[in-house]
Amino acid sequence: MDELTLDDNGRRERPLPGRRSPDAKRLLLLPIPVIAVFGLIILALLFVWYGCRIEVGPGEFVPLLAKTGKDLDNEMVMAPGADFKGPQFEILKEGRYFRNPFKWQWPWGPIEATVVQNAEVAILVQKYGEDLPPGEVIARTPKQKGIVLEPRKPGRHYINTWAFDVEMRPMVKIEPGFMGVVTLRVGSDAKNPDTFVVEKGERGVQPDLLKPGTHPEFSNPYVHLVTPIDTRSHKLAMGDKYSIKFPSKYGFDIEVEGTIEWAPDKDKLPELFVKFVDEKDLEESGGINNIEQKVILPFARSFFRTVGGSYRAVDYITGDTRRVVQEEVERRLREACAAEGIVIKSVVIKATKPPRQIRDQYERREIARRLKDRYEKEIEMEIGTVVIEGQKQKLDANGRPILDEAGNPVMVGGTPKLGADNKPVREGGRLKRVIFQRKKDREKRFGLIREEIVGKVREAEQYRAVEVTKARKELEVGKIQLEAAKDKAAAVLAKGQAEAAVTVMAHKAEAEGVKAKVTAFGQGDKYAEYALIMKLSPGIKDILSNTDGPFAKLFERFITLTQEAEKTK
Repeated sequence: MDELTLDDNGRRERPLPGRRSPDAKRLLLLPIPVIAVFGLIILALLFVWYGCRIEVGPGEFVPLLAKTGKDLDNEMVMAPGADFKGPQFEILKEGRYFRNPFKWQWPWGPIEATVVQNAEVAILVQKYGEDLPPGEVIARTPKQKGIVLEPRKPGRHYINTWAFDVEMRPMVKIEPGFMGVVTLRVGSDAKNPDTFVVEKGERGVQPDLLKPGTHPEFSNPYVHLVTPIDTRSHKLAMGDKYSIKFPSKYGFDIEVEGTIEWAPDKDKLPELFVKFVDEKDLEESGGINNIEQKVILPFARSFFRTVGGSYRAVDYITGDTRRVVQEEVERRLREACAAEGIVIKSVVIKATKPPRQIRDQYERREIARRLKDRYEKEIEMEIGTVVIEGQKQKLDANGRPILDEAGNPVMVGGTPKLGADNKPVREGGRLKRVIFQRKKDREKRFGLIREEIVGKVREAEQYRAVEVTKARKELEVGKIQLEAAKDKAAAVLAKGQAEAAVTVMAHKAEAEGVKAKVTAFGQGDKYAEYALIMKLSPGIKDILSNTDGPFAKLFERFITLTQEAEKTK
């Protein structure tokens, strides 16, 4: 290998202008076929990368169409295999692929996958396959073309757009309180064409209902028609718009106001839907108006005429005729509507309105009767009520006691009780009550005074007992405190004596020590001198070494004289 030409700094020299470098010379020496091969390889790589590469991102796909191969028949839409020309069943999902552009054709850009939202389904229409039999609109096998039976549920689906058309439809949802009536639009004819509800799987209204929730399998509108029906309780108001009038026994019109509470029978809901609900009523009221106007209201009017028309107009003002009519109409209406698939929960009559003339006449008679009863009551309040003996309760036709307006049983029969003067005995009365009340009030006052006296005495006794107990407690506390003071004084005295004894003993011990030291030195002045020296000795060094102290000033004069003498010499 040739050595590189370096400059003085160790760097490679750049060739002078007009001179080729050794590397360039070597490249020019390469054969032309080798250069051509390298060029073809680069072109092939560029062709593969830019011409054959297919990039498919997430949520996308690419359908393929074959350019070469066998020709398709006139009835064929999709190529059955890769050896046929035309659209292929195969699709390319996420990833990187390489296909021969002379063999295959694909769209310039990937196609986004079909995304079905939560509240939707995708209806597929297959473009290829065998023609459907006459009368069929649904492709039941993968080999038939037409509307696919099963819809695609929410999610991401890679659907070949060359093979299928996609149609988005809302998913069937049944709200709480509703049930879905299913009508099958495709299938075999009903075995019994005269029935309202066909057998399961036959074309027509199905016997099974859809419960509240979502039902994607019934969301293909070309296969199923689902109609939500409100199964909650409803109230039909009798009056105004739906007024009910019927003639009484003698031809007077009686108007009824009240409510009828009802609900559809879930077991017979499909039949009820077919009989009485139409498309217009569904849009306006969900099928409720037709059921009320065509079934419940006609039955109710019929039964009110037959049951209520057997009573007089005045009977609806007094007595319990309204209750009897209500119970009988409810029973008959429940039986008649049950056969039609309607459950009657209650019939309530709020008011019955006879003609105005009858009401006015009855009101005047009722006012007079009430005045008579009031006057009799006032007389009884003054003089009392006659005591009747041997009375019995009045019973109705069913053997039940008859009650008056106050709820008391009505008594009949009996004879007045006579006193000693052979006059009827009376009880009660205002005067007797006044005397009795005054006696009662006096006894009550006496009782209150007695209770007050007893209370005062009890309070005094309680106060005395409390004060005596309190004084006794204070006496006991004083005794205890006296004993405690004595004990405390004795303790203080003992403590003082002990401390004095300790002090005396301490001083004696100190004196004995000093006495022993003096005896050791022979004389007291020797010991005193020793004690003074022992006290001064620790501070001698500090005193002498301090130049600011009084001892330093004593020697300062001698130092000054010595320095002057040396200077003189």
